This record gives sequence, structure tokens and C-alpha cells, in this order.
Amino acid sequence: MPLIVLAAASLVSADIKCGSCGNSITGAYYVSPDGGIYCESCWKGGAICAQCGKMTRSPVKAEGLDFCPECYAKLPRCSLCSRPLVGSFTRYSELGLQVCPICEKEKPRCQRCGLPMDKFIVLNDTKLCMNCASQVERCHSCGDPILSEYSYFEGNQAFKYCLSCVKNYPRCDNCGAPSGPDGTRLGDGRYLCPECRRVALFDIGLVDPIRKKVMKFITSNMNMPIKRNIDFSLRDKDYLQSKAKGIHGDLNGLFYRRGNDFHIYVLYGLREKDYVSVLAHEIGHAWQAENCSDDLPLEDLEGFAQWIAYKTLLNFGYRDFAELLKEGDSIYAKGLNNMLKIEKYRGAQAVFNHVREK
Repeated sequence: MPLIVLAAASLVSADIKCGSCGNSITGAYYVSPDGGIYCESCWKGGAICAQCGKMTRSPVKAEGLDFCPECYAKLPRCSLCSRPLVGSFTRYSELGLQVCPICEKEKPRCQRCGLPMDKFIVLNDTKLCMNCASQVERCHSCGDPILSEYSYFEGNQAFKYCLSCVKNYPRCDNCGAPSGPDGTRLGDGRYLCPECRRVALFDIGLVDPIRKKVMKFITSNMNMPIKRNIDFSLRDKDYLQSKAKGIHGDLNGLFYRRGNDFHIYVLYGLREKDYVSVLAHEIGHAWQAENCSDDLPLEDLEGFAQWIAYKTLLNFGYRDFAELLKEGDSIYAKGLNNMLKIEKYRGAQAVFNHVREK
């Protein structure tokens, strides 16, 4: 608190000057908290700064307190309304926010992070602060923000899809994801999402090199020579169904035997890893046709062919895609897992022996 000290008559010889106007003080004087001395006129016309303790002739009021202009300019400000922060306030260190009590009480809250906000974006009836709006994941199909549940396919969590797209768009026949607004409908009724359409192969001249390297791996590395020539062609879904003799479900490929003639039909428009998997599976059936009984149980028949596909995918670096073959409760997955169990405990040769001995 300032103090009034001494009388004017005793100050003349000291020639004390006012720290504000610079005039000699001939009457009572005032001492500020910082030790400054001021005449009565300057003292009554100014105020003491609550920050630095100096007397100021141009006080600025904030929250009922006086500040000199210099200290007022240095006061921290509310991140939302720019009010000077005097006394208590709330700090949100994760975003570097400092919020005055009024904004803390009255500003709307982000429905994702819960922090008060001045500017916000409304997405699907949800208010988000600018930071959350910039970070929120978006549906890979439609681009809308994903604020709750989502789906992903083939184990690829980089591409997330909102439940609306999963529900409303036809599924891509290659990866199973929603085909989306930019999907492609093929001539046989299949749909491809933009990613699968971009890498899909439709020309047999592009697929044949894949067939050759798959065949070489199976016949040489897997030691599965096949005596007969195999005719190979790309076909549409309807053609495969017509040759499948009552086999239902989605067919990506088909081994077809007519007498001593072997044929492998594969859908056009698949990805390279699909072709590796499908071709290996059907070549496995071709080997079975020469080496196994015609009445091989269906689970062993398909499980062995799927085991060949699994091994081939691993060889060509498609481990994640290979692991997907083991999932589910289809006869293909069950048969594959049985073959892998035999291989684990008895070796790869035991798998061949298993299907030969049936």
C-alpha cells in the first residue's frame, strides 16, 4: 500500500522531485510500492499498476484492477476471446490453450475432445474443434468423417470405411470393400472399387507371365510336376458358373477336366496377388487329378489346393494376403488349417502323403 510521508516544510531542502511530473515537491508526497515518490497532484490523477507496482497516469482497468499500459500489453490472453487473464484461468496444455473463466463456462465444447472452442465445424451434426476436424479420419470411399464405428477389409486398416458406405454401396468383388461412388461395374455384373480397378489385369498377355512364374514355383520348388499340358484362359463370371456343375458361391477360378484335357479358367479383372492365389490353387487341383483318388474328401481336395496357394503367396511376398486364407469356417479355410497342422507336426511331405493315401 502507498504511504504518505513527511510534511512539505521539511522537504524543501531535500529538493525531492515527483517521479511523474518531475517538479519539486513542496507539500506532502506519496511513496508507491516500488519506492517511487510522487506529488499529491500526480498521485490523485493516476493509479498504481497491479503488476509492476509503479504509478501510472494512464491506467488500464482489467477485472477491477489497474495496470500501466506496458504491463497491460504483456498480460496473457484468453485463447478464445482474447480477454486479459487476471487471476485464475484454465490451461489445456495438450493444445496450448489458456481459457478465461467466462469462456470456460459459456463456450461450446468439442464433441470429440471435450475442450471449449470459439471456432468449430459441424460434421454429421457433430461439433468439432478445428484441431479435431483436421485430425478426424475420413471414409476412404465417400470422404465423410468417421466419428464412430467403421470397417476395414483384407486386414488393411489404412483404408477405413463408414458404415453408411458399407451398407449402401455394392462390395468390390476383389477386396470386399464398398465400391463407392467411383466404383466400376464390369460386364459380368461384378464391381471393383477404384483401388482394385487401378491394378486389375484384363489382358491375358499381362496375366500369362504370372501363370508361368507360379507354374515354375509349383513344379520345381514344390516338386509337383504335371505331365499334361494345361490350357489357360481368362473368362467372365457367367462362363465359370456354367462350367462349375452346380458349385455355388463366388468363383475366381476353376480347374476343368474333360477326359485327358486339362483347363484352368480364371476371372478377368483380378489383381496380381489374386492371380497368384487362384492359379496356384487350380494348378494344385491339376496335380491332384494326376496323383490322387477321384473320391478325395472335399475338405482334403480344397484344403490341399489352398495349401498350395498359401505356400505360393508366401514365396512371392504376399504374407498378409496368405494369412487371410486361414480365416473363417469355410471348407477352404478348414482344409487349409488341417494341412498346415499336418505340415507343422509331420512335415510338408506328410501333406502330399495325406492326399495321396486317401
